[in-house]
Amino acid sequence: MSKPKLAIIANAPSPYRLHQHKRLAHEIAEVELHSIFTHEYNVFPWKLDFDPAINHQIFGAGEYAKGRSSPKRFIKEWKRGGRIIEWLKREKPDVVSVIGFADAARIRILRYLHKNRIPHYVFGDSNVHGDLATGMARVFKTIVLRRVIDRATGILCCAQFGDQYFRRYGSKANATFYVPQEPDYDEIRSVGTDEVESEKRAHGLAAGRRRIVFTGRLVNVKRVDMLIDAFARIAEERPEWDVVIVGSGVLEDELKARVPAHLQDRIIWTGFIDEQRRVTAIYKACDVLCLPSTYEPWALVINEAAACGLAMVSSDVVGAAVELVRNDQNGYCYKTGDLDALTDALRRATDADTIDRLKAGSDDVLKDWGITTDPVDGYRKALINAGLDIAPPPATSTGGPRDATRTWGATD
Repeated sequence: MSKPKLAIIANAPSPYRLHQHKRLAHEIAEVELHSIFTHEYNVFPWKLDFDPAINHQIFGAGEYAKGRSSPKRFIKEWKRGGRIIEWLKREKPDVVSVIGFADAARIRILRYLHKNRIPHYVFGDSNVHGDLATGMARVFKTIVLRRVIDRATGILCCAQFGDQYFRRYGSKANATFYVPQEPDYDEIRSVGTDEVESEKRAHGLAAGRRRIVFTGRLVNVKRVDMLIDAFARIAEERPEWDVVIVGSGVLEDELKARVPAHLQDRIIWTGFIDEQRRVTAIYKACDVLCLPSTYEPWALVINEAAACGLAMVSSDVVGAAVELVRNDQNGYCYKTGDLDALTDALRRATDADTIDRLKAGSDDVLKDWGITTDPVDGYRKALINAGLDIAPPPATSTGGPRDATRTWGATD
């Protein structure tokens, strides 16, 4: 007897995306997974390995997903959706998960799924703090998104902020499932001392120093300028601390020029690094992750830093921070855009009597998160909700649906 099929239609492969699909393929063995990627690249061309078990196909070899919602690309993306629909007709998946909903390909695919009554979920890493449309844009968005949600079997989201976002547009409590993004924790744990020392040598990270690390694109929304300014305020109090900035972007030259002359040798710029193990090694050479973004739908760097045993300082609008940064247990959240609050949080996190306790706290927080809100458990719940006869997740899994009348695990 053949297995039921789950098709996940995603933008482009990335380390975290492939890791999640690998887990789904191996841990929900009752289901045959098919991974459909509309494009080959997102923003950066990662070096990737594809597990054969995920059954991947790319419908845009050499193409970038960035900009796919532009009106200029409407016809091209609409045709791409048509090619994927032909695949759906041939393979006849039992359940489809569509990652995203705002480009022509996905609009066409969602319309096809609804018309043919194929159970399907819509996933978005959307965050309620980024829902800023006004006027006619808000009206149009509300009409379109409510229709998408009403037609879907349910919603998949990262966690609380995503849940709140979709609730604004009519998502239902008993058909909302948490499938948060996560890195490959086993790979993170496997990065050893030799790799850490190699990255320290490569980037001039001196022995005996403490370090704050930022990883991401150097663009306005990341507010690296605030990190530089906050560090400048506490640098004299913390002579043993440096800052490491991992990434590249349009603001790189401007940000480098912002660093006061007397701190030039205490802020290290690595540029973009395309190998995840090397990024992990840099995390492990540091002590505090700082993420001062004014908006982050999720921010996988929070998961990565927690897994590396770092303390964390994050703005309070970051999706992952509300889940994985617990004040005075493993770090601090501060009001976004508030330089004084960021400075105070960094001052507290870098205190000699506090830092090691905060770092140790990240392990406990991450373990608790994994028990209650595992993405594979979320997918199991969604597949059961769609009518598949598979084993339920453990009863400890609480991440959606928010329906107190229903339990999971042994009591199901």
